[in-house]
Amino acid sequence: MDEIHTPTTEPLDITDSKSILKKFSAVNNKVRFSILEILGDFQRINMNENNEFIKDPLYSREINELLINNYNIEITPQMLGQHLKKLQNAGLIEEITVKKEVPNKVGYRSVNAYYIRLDAFENLLLEVNFLSDELNSFIKLIEHNQKFYESDYCVLTVFNGKDRGKTFKIHKNNTVLIGRKADFKAHDVSSFSILLDNSYSTVSSIAKPHIKIFYENGVWNVLDEASTNGTYISDKKISKRKATKLRNNSFIKLSKGTGSAILYCSI
Repeated sequence: MDEIHTPTTEPLDITDSKSILKKFSAVNNKVRFSILEILGDFQRINMNENNEFIKDPLYSREINELLINNYNIEITPQMLGQHLKKLQNAGLIEEITVKKEVPNKVGYRSVNAYYIRLDAFENLLLEVNFLSDELNSFIKLIEHNQKFYESDYCVLTVFNGKDRGKTFKIHKNNTVLIGRKADFKAHDVSSFSILLDNSYSTVSSIAKPHIKIFYENGVWNVLDEASTNGTYISDKKISKRKATKLRNNSFIKLSKGTGSAILYCSI
């Protein structure tokens, strides 16, 4: 068995909205999308529960062979290097030096190998199995969100379902309640409520809002007091009845799966 390697990942600065667009645009390409699938498949098989490699990551020649054999994609080593560099610059993959047996060479040689960063998709509504046209639509939604951004505001854009594309601006002096319309009378809902369509069936009704978003002590917060199906940020369930700090470029999920609502947040 090969020596175990533990990937070390330096935190990526995602405070700039350009970085999240950079990730989406990097993946929105057939070759780079295929490279991520290749690396993802390799890591699922060859990493243990401690996120340590039990087999050395793939180097460029191995990646190129898999592109040809499994995807019918044939490119030059130089072109592959450019694609790998773009994925690195977007913060999606890392490069390390490993010892490999190289064709036409005797013994082990030092080569550059690649793996997907452990935090590559942490703050993205993105999985490697998304289709390219879906990625492109996400890029457009983020760009749409950014058109409305200005200081002192939190900007929310709905990313799925019937309300997809709807965008809301919240001033830091306001507390906003978010839930689906359900059964309500106009005088029961404040002017600072975001009413989602009733098709988001697992989102709590506005009579008992799923979440509150507010600005306090210099930071934006989300509060889930008692929603039925929970609230998630970056796929991590937040604690109920406890304010959770929002980060720029966050995805807020009101419940999960069919009937959920997904909101993109820029602050």
